[in-house]
Amino acid sequence: MFPKLKWGTYFPRIPYEQVTIVSKSIFTNIKIKGIAGVVPKDKVVNLEAHAHLTEVEKKKAIKLTGVHEYRKASPEVCASDLCQHASEILFEHLNISPSTIDAILFVSQTPDYRLPSTSCLLQHKLSCHSNTLAFDMNLGCSGFIYGLYTACSFLQGAGLNRILLLCGDTQTKLCHSEDKNVSFILGDAGTATIIDIEKNASDIKMELMTDGSRYNKLMVPAGGFRTPSTVHTRMIKKQSDGGIRSQEHISMDGMEIFNFSVTDVVKSIRNFMNDENIDEHKTDYLILHQANKFMTDKIARKLKFSSGKVPYSLNVFGNTSCASIPITIAHHFSQHKISGKKTVFFQDSEWDCPGESSILYWIILFVHQ
Repeated sequence: MFPKLKWGTYFPRIPYEQVTIVSKSIFTNIKIKGIAGVVPKDKVVNLEAHAHLTEVEKKKAIKLTGVHEYRKASPEVCASDLCQHASEILFEHLNISPSTIDAILFVSQTPDYRLPSTSCLLQHKLSCHSNTLAFDMNLGCSGFIYGLYTACSFLQGAGLNRILLLCGDTQTKLCHSEDKNVSFILGDAGTATIIDIEKNASDIKMELMTDGSRYNKLMVPAGGFRTPSTVHTRMIKKQSDGGIRSQEHISMDGMEIFNFSVTDVVKSIRNFMNDENIDEHKTDYLILHQANKFMTDKIARKLKFSSGKVPYSLNVFGNTSCASIPITIAHHFSQHKISGKKTVFFQDSEWDCPGESSILYWIILFVHQ
């Protein structure tokens, strides 16, 4: 017999030293060929929105989070729509036929339906071949790294040649507008990344880790099959942490996430850098998940990276979940032309950016109309 657990029961936190490394790998002859990001056209300016807060409270929140504005998808727009638009942009600018895509990986926590999988819908909408592999991955903040690792694994070991990695979320649909913990920071976005087999491409080094013991620090408590949707779970009320929401909205323990990020995450990154002899002085960019500015600044300082090496996108797009790293890359490099080879390091992954003259054509950012 399995033990019967009450809602909210969770296993004790696992110390960092006891967390098992899921996988640590070096991928060869694989190239990130292009990245495109798409954001909704509707903009929410934090200082103008949130009528339930005073101007003083708004300014304080903006200073702490660094989020001045974010993009919000209209009710009829899904993450798949944004990712589809990003894919079509990449196909056009790279002169790539959808028929050459061997696999589609759709990473999101806001799919179109409970079933079928959204990746299958995108295979049809993008006119990819019926032999194309397609599957969804339910991941948030870590989604791009896990998606990239999975794509590289398929390319390295399964004989595939080209993969389309789609990362996107419309998480504003899961937020209550008066929840002070999340309504200021979460934004919507979709991205597309094309990853190819290419001889003599620079190595991509990656390490993944998992600790599910703190699952309830960032979650939607109800509406799934563990706690099905009811009139009670849909009831909007003031919660114990002061946030206004129902059990079917995102619940976030910001302090616990902050503590985890500036301790365990920093240790993980530092160990990876030491193991791979990565010198922060010789690394051109550190691209972190865009949680909030206070947190990312703290992580960068602990890792001894100067502010000029740490691009941001959260000030204009907020925390875009699994899309945050590719959106930050697209946002930064579409505004800053680079020349020569650059080393880009993003949370437990290292990638050498070739710095071709056509950089603006394959790392781009668009607005979804």
